[in-house]
Amino acid sequence: MISSLGARVHLLVRPNHRDALIALVRDVLGCEVRELNSGLRFPIAFVPFPDGSGFSVEFSREAPEESNGTWIEFRASDVVGVHAKLREAGLSSFRRPGSSHEYFRFPGGQIFRIIDLMYRGP
Repeated sequence: MISSLGARVHLLVRPNHRDALIALVRDVLGCEVRELNSGLRFPIAFVPFPDGSGFSVEFSREAPEESNGTWIEFRASDVVGVHAKLREAGLSSFRRPGSSHEYFRFPGGQIFRIIDLMYRGP
């Protein structure tokens, strides 16, 4: 039986979104981005976090044009500040029915939201 989520998320994104996605994660969100050469045509971008979790992005022409059926939650101590930086970078937020959170899209269409470090909820 499954008992919890793993500490890693892996995304498939089309190569034409590579530079914009890496710039957003590195320059706007302030995350470290490591390129991992795993023998694929494009290096995998890996974003590690201090708690041992992380997410990776594989750039592949086989990725869907726009992927927006799932979302990622990122924790931050200053949610309002992160939202402001995202808006300054030109990202607009949107709301989903039944949720009080704001959501954003990575280049390539993946949805994410920023939640407080202490957030506990469904």
